[in-house]
Amino acid sequence: MNTLSIRKIREPQTRFPVLKEIQKRFSPRFYSSEPVKEKDLRSIFEAARWTPSGHNNQPWHFYYTEKGTDSYAKLFSTLNEYNQSWAHTAPLLILCCAIPKNIHGDNPFAYYDLGAAVITLVLQAHHVGYYSRQMGMFDKKDVKKMFPLDKGHEPFIIIAMGKIGDYTTAPQKIIDLELDPRPRKTDIAQRLE
Repeated sequence: MNTLSIRKIREPQTRFPVLKEIQKRFSPRFYSSEPVKEKDLRSIFEAARWTPSGHNNQPWHFYYTEKGTDSYAKLFSTLNEYNQSWAHTAPLLILCCAIPKNIHGDNPFAYYDLGAAVITLVLQAHHVGYYSRQMGMFDKKDVKKMFPLDKGHEPFIIIAMGKIGDYTTAPQKIIDLELDPRPRKTDIAQRLE
């Protein structure tokens, strides 16, 4: 199975026109070893920086690490077994943290706002040529023990990011996962009467 075939299978088949980054985006499990360029990484984080948030609190922070570093190995070690089975090919891991308290107390919208920043980041990454896969199954307590995160930064999601890999070299178990259907609900909105 080659990369073009995987892309044809995995890319959304939208019923109505949407942004190109939405139409072409999917979350692969196999990445190229090519690193994410510094200028692209700056563009990706700049997009997230401009995400709207409740009262402009911007209750998010991102920590990133490149493959081949000790910090990558440590962050990777916190992933569950399933995510480790494929995420090791990603050249970049991004730890996404919410900041659920501010000077006014609890911010009940912090995780919503973090989600908005994450999708902005993911779509900008796709716009500049990178794919992303988000992972929630990791040991958040271990992350807090291993890294000197700023006080109040709560680990929530890890994103694997990089150029899509050459699927002719992918293990069969990864290809099997990519061939799994990707159904979407057909009716997600209705007019209030």
